Amino acid sequence: MSNCPQCQAQFEIPKIQKDFLEKMSLPDPKLCPHCRRQRRFAFRNERQLYQRQCDLTGKQIISIYASDSPYKVYDQHEWHSDKWNAFHYSRDFDFSRSFFEQMGELMLDVPKISVFASRNENSDYANGAQQDKNCYMIFVSDHDEDCYYSYGIDSCQDCLECLNCYKCELCIESIDCSECYNVAYGEKSHGCRDCYFISDCKGCSNCFGCYGLRNKEYYFFNEKLSKEEYEKKLKELNTGNIETINWTRNTFAKKKAEQQIHQYYNGNNNQDVTGDHIVGCKNCIDCYDSGDLEDCAYLIFSFKSKDCFDGHVVVDKCELCSETVSTINQYNTQFTFCSWYSKNSQYLDHCVSCKDCFACSGLKNAQYCVFNKQYTREEYEELRARIIEYMKRTGEYGEFFPIALSPFGYNETVASEYYPLSREQVSGMGWKWREEDSQTAAYQGPQIELPSDIEDASEDISEKILLSEASGKPYKITPQELNLYRLHKLPLPRMRFDERHMDRIRKRNPRNLWKRDCRECGASIESTYSPDRPETVYCEGCYLKEVY
Repeated sequence: MSNCPQCQAQFEIPKIQKDFLEKMSLPDPKLCPHCRRQRRFAFRNERQLYQRQCDLTGKQIISIYASDSPYKVYDQHEWHSDKWNAFHYSRDFDFSRSFFEQMGELMLDVPKISVFASRNENSDYANGAQQDKNCYMIFVSDHDEDCYYSYGIDSCQDCLECLNCYKCELCIESIDCSECYNVAYGEKSHGCRDCYFISDCKGCSNCFGCYGLRNKEYYFFNEKLSKEEYEKKLKELNTGNIETINWTRNTFAKKKAEQQIHQYYNGNNNQDVTGDHIVGCKNCIDCYDSGDLEDCAYLIFSFKSKDCFDGHVVVDKCELCSETVSTINQYNTQFTFCSWYSKNSQYLDHCVSCKDCFACSGLKNAQYCVFNKQYTREEYEELRARIIEYMKRTGEYGEFFPIALSPFGYNETVASEYYPLSREQVSGMGWKWREEDSQTAAYQGPQIELPSDIEDASEDISEKILLSEASGKPYKITPQELNLYRLHKLPLPRMRFDERHMDRIRKRNPRNLWKRDCRECGASIESTYSPDRPETVYCEGCYLKEVY
């Protein structure tokens, strides 16, 4: 057992990871899995977008870096161009100073890409996104069209306010759903259509307030009705009114808490895995929101990879990677941040298609480089070995970049969503904090009272500045949003997007595993449902007997 120096928790390194570390000649991690995850999260600003100038062209751009950020920021297209050269920032390594101190200086000097996006059309307000069309305020999302205010969606169309949905169409306020059509307020449901307020349903249609159903139609709060009875019930409900939605939400939550049976984890087609929301994985430990992984541990939002450990967004055939953030198709790379298509390298920052590089930033198609300086193969191997030995003596080797080196304020990042800290706590750790603009202080025009019924929302509501009921901060309703809320006959949102997003995050289980027993047979299970929670949780076998 090891003791984490940050949180003092005891932790063990699983055998699969221990074997990997020995194979790669890497030291054991110092921090526990949760503190390592927090450190990686602190390097991901996914949803905070700002208007600023491109430091190369002077043009106005959308960026994840605020205008007063100390980093040089280039428009995504300019960053990938040949208009600048990262070798201009080369330097020698100083064996009298800390490695991370010098790496931080290099990372500060080399220009950053404005957003992580590619091949999008009419989707400027997106980040961590590719091949999206006509989308606005979507994040960590690919292959979508006409989607808005969503996170973690893929191959969706005409969706709004969704979280972690796949191949859905005309869905709104849905979480962890796939292949659904015209579903509102859906959770963990698949292959459903024309439903409101459903949870853990599969192949269902025309269901309202239902949970744990399979291939059912015309159910109202889990009671079977005729088509005529169901349609009459639905007609009597004015779903366009906020009071109706609040009543339904509360009633649905109460019934679920009292009656719904939960499988200990969400996933299918897995073999020997722990975690949640995982599909098609084998021999994986503590992985979440991932698919097609083999022999991996501590990965989140990772797909089609093997022999990878401690990563956030590790995708497209990565192999032999450890402690990486935003990683695409890399082989044998460790301790990298926003690096893609590289191999046999360590400590890379914003590098593309590099190999045999160590401690570099912003390089493309480079080989045998250290601190952005070119060497021969022999010189590179000798210097790399000397620096690693030096880092072992200072205790830096084998650790990911410290949170103090993150280019973002802690409260701008995913870390603040899953490991919330106060400004004082963050400052006490020596980490950055982003001072928020005092948006409520400026005059916003006359206060607008949001109509309680969608039928009373006029066209010009999209031109008004609204104030969140939760925080008093301003937000707007776009014309596309208005049209979709009218189509679904649902009331307009009364909070800002970031507040709505956090509400959806809180509806999901935490990314943490607890040991508990199956309520039915007593079998020992590892689950994201902690033992002190009230839900009825079954092992897979007992659960399948109940719902099929």
